[in-house]
Amino acid sequence: MRYYILDTKAESDPCIKACYTACMNTVPSGDYKTQTIDWATEQQRITDNKYIVPVCPHLGTFGYAIETASDDWFPTIEV
Repeated sequence: MRYYILDTKAESDPCIKACYTACMNTVPSGDYKTQTIDWATEQQRITDNKYIVPVCPHLGTFGYAIETASDDWFPTIEV
């Protein structure tokens, strides 16, 4: 999965909102649209604590670096 890479929460919050708006503008009204409240939840990758937001195909680059996720970005979940 590809992510926007952001340095701060102050950059991440408007990015998440812009993704949500861009996505919602492309879907017809209905249950999905009324039940969706956010594009993504706040996340930080553990390798450097940068904020990551899933890329929105309806938004483009949004002016931020985009990287493909690596397993070491996320905590290991033991089962």
